[in-house]
Amino acid sequence: MKLFSVHFKSVLLFLGLITASSFAYGQIPVKGRVFSAEDNQGMPGVNVLIKGTSQGVVTGSDGSYNISVRNGEDVLVFSFIGFNTEEVIVENKATIDVILIPSITSLESVVVMGYSTLKRGEITSAVTTVSSDKLLDVTANDIGTMLQGKVPGIQVINASGTPGATPDIRIRGVSSFSAPQGPLYVVDGIIGGNYDPNDVETITVMKDAGATALYGSQANGGVIVITTKKARSGKTQFEFKAAAGVRVADHGHVNMMDSKTLYNYHREYFRDPELFVIDDRKFIEARPQSLLDVNTDWLNETFKPALVQNYFLSSAGNAGKLSYYIGASYYDEEGTFINTNYKRINLRANTTYTFSDRVILTNNINLSGSKTRGANYMDIYYSYTSMPWDDPYDENGNPRSFKEAEGIWSKDKINPIQSAENSELSNLGYGLDYDIDLTVKLTNWLTFSSTNRLSANTFMDKQYYSAACDNLSYFGTGYVSSRSDLNYGGITTDLLKFSFQRAAHSISGLAGFEAQGDKTDYISGSGTGIPEGMSVPSVASGQYTIEGAPNKSAMQSLISQVNYNYNNKYFLSGSYRVDQSSSFAANNRTAAFPSISGAWSINNEDFMQNLNFINNLRLKVSWGKTGMKDIGPYMYLEQFSYTTQYDGETAAVPYQMANPDLTWEQTTQFNVGLEVGLFNRVSIDFNVYNNVTDNLLVYRDLPPSGGFKKQWQNVGQAENTGFELGMSSTNIKTTNFTWTTDFSIGYNQNSLSGFGGDTIYNANDYGIVQIYHDGGTLYSWYAKEYYGIDPANGSMLWVDENGNPTHDYQSARKIEYGSPMPKFQGGFGTEIKYKSISLRANFSFVSGNKIYNYFRRYVDHDLQDVGFNVIMPRDDWKIWQQPGDVADHPLPQNASNSYDASTRFIEDGSYLKIRNISLTYELPASWVSSMKLTGLSVSLSADNPYTFTNFWGQDPEVSINPANGLPGYAEFKYPNNKQYVLGLQVRF
Repeated sequence: MKLFSVHFKSVLLFLGLITASSFAYGQIPVKGRVFSAEDNQGMPGVNVLIKGTSQGVVTGSDGSYNISVRNGEDVLVFSFIGFNTEEVIVENKATIDVILIPSITSLESVVVMGYSTLKRGEITSAVTTVSSDKLLDVTANDIGTMLQGKVPGIQVINASGTPGATPDIRIRGVSSFSAPQGPLYVVDGIIGGNYDPNDVETITVMKDAGATALYGSQANGGVIVITTKKARSGKTQFEFKAAAGVRVADHGHVNMMDSKTLYNYHREYFRDPELFVIDDRKFIEARPQSLLDVNTDWLNETFKPALVQNYFLSSAGNAGKLSYYIGASYYDEEGTFINTNYKRINLRANTTYTFSDRVILTNNINLSGSKTRGANYMDIYYSYTSMPWDDPYDENGNPRSFKEAEGIWSKDKINPIQSAENSELSNLGYGLDYDIDLTVKLTNWLTFSSTNRLSANTFMDKQYYSAACDNLSYFGTGYVSSRSDLNYGGITTDLLKFSFQRAAHSISGLAGFEAQGDKTDYISGSGTGIPEGMSVPSVASGQYTIEGAPNKSAMQSLISQVNYNYNNKYFLSGSYRVDQSSSFAANNRTAAFPSISGAWSINNEDFMQNLNFINNLRLKVSWGKTGMKDIGPYMYLEQFSYTTQYDGETAAVPYQMANPDLTWEQTTQFNVGLEVGLFNRVSIDFNVYNNVTDNLLVYRDLPPSGGFKKQWQNVGQAENTGFELGMSSTNIKTTNFTWTTDFSIGYNQNSLSGFGGDTIYNANDYGIVQIYHDGGTLYSWYAKEYYGIDPANGSMLWVDENGNPTHDYQSARKIEYGSPMPKFQGGFGTEIKYKSISLRANFSFVSGNKIYNYFRRYVDHDLQDVGFNVIMPRDDWKIWQQPGDVADHPLPQNASNSYDASTRFIEDGSYLKIRNISLTYELPASWVSSMKLTGLSVSLSADNPYTFTNFWGQDPEVSINPANGLPGYAEFKYPNNKQYVLGLQVRF
């Protein structure tokens, strides 16, 4: 009996402890519902856990829950497989409703494909999705920069560091000579549109015709679908982000010689070509030692550390049937080159009103304004080439003009500092997009949707050079020009969408009509003879010019698509689009773009069920056609230029020859892909593709005898073949520690055919040539073959037609010498998270391309241009000084034609770039709740801190856009930037 009493007391004590413990966790009751962002319905089975404890509940059939917490500082964690986890601080709230967003890595997650949405497990084409948290580790004004190295098959090239500049993007190579090759952007389901990177929720990159053919004649360069943010939960949520940092110019391997180094190098100019000794007497006479009294570091004087700032505030929530998202941002980027900058402000409001479970109305509006002050190309040029023996400042420390100064050694006598302070190249722009979308559920299986956008953009460009400005063309007279552009248009897409589910069979699709049109009008005026202190065309006294012209274009389309799914194992999708465009003559205005694709989810087969380590195994195949029409309106017509006079009247001269047979470029695409998921930790996506583009649009030069200078023609065929591999893995995942990695690589091989005996040469003003013919590749360099330096006398050697060395430049043979299109491109990244600290690093790389480094012609000139400074040589470079020397650079007296066009300056453009390193700290929830906040984090990041490359120039990232000149041609550019930023994110 005594023993029983002791045991009974122990049990009572134990029960009391449990009760007390339960009481400690149960002082504040909280209830609410959890909804799915996919359909706004309640979600059963969601885990609701008090963070840091094992206390939790599971939501009921309607998504409701009840839980008791200790105090207002507790954090509720809402988690469900296939959805992003949400954390909410209780504070003093008795009801907490939450909306869970599908995880983009889940096969059940919804992927926005533009006209439609599909679950990831239903997609039959090559598609990559990137979420905002993987984009915004880089502070930039454009999504393209943030995508670099993160998506297989995409090449992102930051061709200029000019404030506000956007990168070139190419998906799966290039397939055209002259037509635009960038991707089509679709914002919130509508073609085109403006946005701010901070407003972006997800990006979907569609790469094969199985996905892009639905966009027909606008999708040759792939499609990037941008989805902006929407309301996430019932409670109003605010987010504030601030980022501020410093930028410095990235000159690559470029270091210019200082006064003493250049002075000693100039001694080589006086080395006797027969005796091989330096005549110091002649040298001192020509280059007095007083030159060493001045040592100007021009790059240091013209490029300065610059401030970059980005501020963003958003609010999102629900008010009854209305959900809303409002975001405002301000981006301010000072240029690293003096007197340059870029400022941008953006305001977005997305609202959705649910009239009933059958009628939904969405209104989106985006307002933007920007102001840019850029740099004159020649000011950049002279910043590198000016001599260190010239002082840019007068006795009062003010920039002085070199034009009328004595004792100036720099060629052309231009002071870039004085020029930049007496000139202006600016742009002011405003944009408005208004979207209105109506969705009506007609029956349980049929829905009507109408998505519409009205847009307007206006820009004003100004160029001004004062009469006092050091300038080759306008010194003493001055010059001003002003141009205003107005662009406005609209697009409407009206679709019937259907969806049936019968047992294991599911079929869905859409059919409808799309129409779009836009009009552009511009007017510009310019003149010289500008009075000091004035900078508008109306005060010009000479060389007046005025220009202006409207143009417009329109397109209408029929769109259809059908998707079939059997038992989540077998998927089939087909689309058919017909476009009719005003860009071509009546006989060629219509084109059709079909596609068909399929997928087999092997992991859902019965024979795979025991292979638990394979969580995803899918085979995908697609075929289809896309096109290109965006060469501008009226290009098939005969055009004249009103640039002359006849008998005292304005007269026109022939310019562009008509081509009524001009037609669309069309690309036939074939893709095979394999998706593999292992251990719920490793994801692999591998694709092989073949894209063949017919009827290449080429803007050709014509023989002068015909009277016309240019003509648009359809010539030849381009084929791109390659593969893409994307991998992501969770290497370690514990309660407090996570390590993930991402890797992507793409390979592309380009070849040309269909030219017959025709060969096309494309040359710039400096004799640099690219060649196109059967069996060749796009943008192949064609140049005289450089052999090396003659060890006997230090002169230049070339290769003649027989393959033998020759000193005669004119008799040297021309050869094809690579292309600026890379064989491989990709990137990799890793992230380590320990408790509230995360460290992330991203890298990008390019390999197998050739860049024409014409930059070296001016700064590695073998003293053939003694008015230009010289780049510091590579450690392994050697100048010839005596017979027997094995050298890279000739004796200056024997350096004839050393910098003329040849393979000497065509270099390997491969690089590995540290794209970004960021360190983030998320403050503890208890600290955050005491400040009445829901989240607070600080970050420190370095963007573009270092590039590994053997390319001896500014930067191997060189434009491949034909609109900017020869693709892959490197001269003087506004250098890219290294950036170091401190960030703050506050949620409340």
